[in-house]
Amino acid sequence: SLRPRFPGLRLTFVGDGPERASLEARSKSLGVAGDVTFTGARSDTPDLMRDFDVFVLPSINEGISNTILEAMATGLPVVAGRAGGNPELVLDGVTGRLYGPTDPGGLEQALSAYLTDSSLRQSHGAAGRARVVQNFSLDAMVERYLSLYDELLAER
Repeated sequence: SLRPRFPGLRLTFVGDGPERASLEARSKSLGVAGDVTFTGARSDTPDLMRDFDVFVLPSINEGISNTILEAMATGLPVVAGRAGGNPELVLDGVTGRLYGPTDPGGLEQALSAYLTDSSLRQSHGAAGRARVVQNFSLDAMVERYLSLYDELLAER
């Protein structure tokens, strides 16, 4: 458990869904409700992320997650389950950490590394931001389309 080693640890759940009530009940039964915040659905998620140290997406099943891209754009290192499109976005050991989606020990290990090493948080966060700007920004997308069009026109 991370809690004994990091007594000031706080957890924020952003968004809403069918598991919220059970997660809130679980935080109360574990005696950690005072250190867990449930924001519900928000339209200002990037603003909230600016106050975080690490972004975690513990999905077992996932497509291409816009929230991972938002977190990376904010300069946060990302810890995510190795599921769906997450490995296409998060470069393990470069912009964040990936773990087996059903491996809580892997999640704990990834978080522990960031909680004990602020330079690792900063370097992975900066690398994530650079990756989003270079590969997933509107400018990058437009440049790729123009390149594709140039190739297609050259083949004519």
